[in-house]
Formats: sequence, C-alpha cells, structure tokens
Amino acid sequence: MLPVDNDIREKILNTEGNIVVSASAGTGKTFTTVKRIIRDVEQVINYQTFAAITFTRKAAKEIQERLGIKKGDGFIGTNDNFVFMEIIQPFMYDVYGIEFKKEIKPDFSNQNAIRSFDDGIQKIKTSGFLCKYDNRYKNFAFQLALDILRKSVSARRYFKSKYFRLYIDEYQDSDVDMHNLFMFITDSLGVPLFVVGDAKQSIYGWRGAYSEGFKNLTKCDNFSSFQLLHNFRSNKLIQNYSNIFMDDVRNYFQTTDFNEEVSSYRYENIDDAISFIKNWVKNDSKCCFLNYRRDSAEEWSNLLKNNDLDFVYIPPSPLDYSDLESEHVWIARLIANYLIKDRFNEYDVFSEIPFPESFEFRKIKSILKQIEEKRSEETIFHKFCIELYKYLGYPMESEKISNEINVLFNVVNSECYIPSYNSSKYQLTTSTIHSSKGLEYEQVIIMGNDYNFNSEDDRFLHYVAVSRPKARLLILIHNDARGLGYMSEIVSVVKKTVELGFDIKVSDVIKTLKQKKL
Repeated sequence: MLPVDNDIREKILNTEGNIVVSASAGTGKTFTTVKRIIRDVEQVINYQTFAAITFTRKAAKEIQERLGIKKGDGFIGTNDNFVFMEIIQPFMYDVYGIEFKKEIKPDFSNQNAIRSFDDGIQKIKTSGFLCKYDNRYKNFAFQLALDILRKSVSARRYFKSKYFRLYIDEYQDSDVDMHNLFMFITDSLGVPLFVVGDAKQSIYGWRGAYSEGFKNLTKCDNFSSFQLLHNFRSNKLIQNYSNIFMDDVRNYFQTTDFNEEVSSYRYENIDDAISFIKNWVKNDSKCCFLNYRRDSAEEWSNLLKNNDLDFVYIPPSPLDYSDLESEHVWIARLIANYLIKDRFNEYDVFSEIPFPESFEFRKIKSILKQIEEKRSEETIFHKFCIELYKYLGYPMESEKISNEINVLFNVVNSECYIPSYNSSKYQLTTSTIHSSKGLEYEQVIIMGNDYNFNSEDDRFLHYVAVSRPKARLLILIHNDARGLGYMSEIVSVVKKTVELGFDIKVSDVIKTLKQKKL
C-alpha cells in the first residue's frame, strides 16, 4: 500500500535546486534523504560528490549503513566535523597566515571556552585548540568557517568544485551561525541544499537552536518546500492526538474509530497512579515513561520497581555530555561500548576507528584486553587507556585526555550506566523526553503536569513525547493547577480542530478517567 503522500515523495526525489522538507515524527525522513542521495549519486557523471551532515555520530552511522557502497567518496558526519575537516583545517592558513598551517585540534570543553572571536583565533595560534564560546548561543567554529569561505578564494573554489549537494538533517536544531554558513554556501557558492527538519521537534532552544531559520526556508522563494504527511510509526489515533496540539498539522486530523488508544488518568496520590499503571501497561510490549527531568525519571523508576513494576531508568552517559567534546573523546566512547555494551567486541571497535587500515587489529585487540582485565584498577586502567590513545594517534598525554579517562573509569565501574549502553534489551524503561528523540516504543507514559502550553518549548517537548508511541499513550495528570491546565488545553485544541470542519469531541481523541473517591 502506497503512502498517502506518495506524490509528494516522488517530487522530493526529482525536484532540482534547493529543497526543504518538513518531516513530522515517523514520516521516514532518513529513508527519504538516503533515497534522494542515491538518486543524485546515480545521476552525477563528473568527479563531484556530496556531504550528508547530521548532529550525532549515531545518525551519521545510520545514513552510512543505509547507503552502503553508494556512499563512494561522499562525506557523512556531524556538523562540527564537517566544517573542521572541510574548511577550517585545510584553509585557515590561507586567511590568517602560514603560522596557522598546523594541526588544529577541536576542544569544546568548558575550561577552554573563549569570550570573543579574536580570543578564539589567538587560542588556535598559541595552543592549536579550536574552542567554543562561553555563550551557548554563539558558535565559534561556524563563524570561523564562514569567515574563511568569505576571504579564501581557494576554499570557495574547492567547495564549489567538490560538492554537487549538501544534505542537512535536523535543521531545526541548527543555531544562527550554522544557518548563516549554510545560506552562504548555497547563495554565494551555488551549492544546492537538501534540508530536512521539523519545527515541532525543536527542543534545543536552550542551547542555541534557531528554529526560525528552518521555518524561514519553508517560505523562501529559493527553496522548493515539501511536507511529509504519512506516519509509518504510529497508529492514526496517536497521530491525531499529537497533531491537534500543533497549528501547522492540526488539519491532518484523520476521522477513525477510537478504541482508547490514548488515555488520561487523573489521580490524587502516587499509590493510586502506580496501581493504574499496573493495570494499564502491557508487559509484553516495550513501554517508556518519558519525563521532563532526569531526577523525575529516576524517581519514577524507583517508585515503580518498589511496586513490582521493573521500569529501568536509562540515564545519559557522562561520556556524551557536550562539555567533554574533543577530537579524541570517541576513543573513550568506544572503550565504554566495548566494556559495557552487549555484543560489542573488538571487531566493532576496529570498524569504528577512522581509517582502520592504518592500524593493526591484533595490537588494538591486545590493548583492549588489558584495559578489560584492569577495568577496576584505576592507575593501571589509565595506563592502558593512554596506550590506546597513543596508538590511535594522540601521543601526548594531556589534562583533557586524563579527564576523559577519569570519566570513563567511573562509567565502566558503575552499574547504573549499564542500561545506558543496553537500552534495547529492556521492556519497561524510564527516561527523559530529550533522550527519546528519534526513538519509538509500543507504549508511552507521560506526566501531563510537566507541560506549560504557554511556552513554545514545552509545546515542542510535548509533541516529541506524544509522537513516540506506536500503539498506546497514557497521560498521568495530578489534580493540581498544572494538571487542570493540561485538561483545559485538550478542550481548547479539540475546539480548534472542530473549527477546521471536523466533527469531533474530546472523547473521540482521549479517554479520560479519574481516581475513584473513597
């Protein structure tokens, strides 16, 4: 059966020039992007290639795996890695002088944060470190990359001759400086962009995301704008519920039979809420209790476990915190995967090393075994980790590397992080909404009291949360002012849906239950 928006998907594959795609949750944005890359690669008859740019290594790896041999010489990686490898490292000296013709090392730790653009240039000059601003709303690396492209003829020629198109994922999470660079690339260099995003999932405004950039592209004359509608993940009732809260997709309401796929439960005390969850949850299907904050996710996990519901808390790994970012932190992450993640062995480590053909597998295997044997002996563990760092191209031990290894030691020797690396093996979990982005579950539980719908950020977070389930959604609502606000919002968005011409009532989109009074 073809998707309802099959004609739109065909146009996305065949339209030339700049393209912007609004892809709601579950509509297959990665599949569509990969399909478009393959189509373009097959039609290019010269030496040019492409760049597929993402925010996370995980997303980049997924694109690479789906492309397979079609990847060719294309660049697939993160935003930061792209501007570093393709613009800053090879062309900085062309603008700032021969003294910058040296190895530059990214270091996005808080202790080396800079205050101004000139401070950033000086830091590279004296230490070789590419650092971040102490202001999270400004992006030094992208400001520098744009400055280089504007001033270096060689950089512009290289870029224009190398790339036939850039494919940029999760564009709503780009900050202002990222947006400015990408606009220069297409407006001044003439390199077309294929941009995918969803303004409804813009949940990183607190760290500088500029969702207006994506919204503006959907209205820009220089971009052909498309919207994916068919949700391959969730049933129609889940889609209806997530959509009616958002102005831009409310009109996609689908009239269908309601069988209590979405439920809310108003409670007075925690014990009664837990009792309701026990009766509601289906233990044979994956369920995640999504929370606004980490402490809430952990607290609910403990409460449910104490009542014979084994909801496992999935904490974020400290190795993934942004203040630990550096050019070599990937080594610590690989070691953590090797020591903690099920079915992740030395062959997996070797396959994820950049340019693995430059290294000897037996050597890496030997060091990994030594690290594993001494994982609980801090001094010796540190020594063998340093040996691996040195073998992989980081010969000088630094404070930054030592700090990474200290964090690594704590992670691999703490049982609480085992679920972080093995989340797929657990049926029942608790987590945060931010960490759930891009994931899906058969069942989802949320707290209605978490959301203030007068806040755009909260409305986006709510959309991300309620669009995760495939089959069932439960909203727990504590009887207080915030809870009453959630119930009022449901009434309000149903009224707005009726104004669009749909004959529906609140009971057509959600079943509401209250705690029985004794």
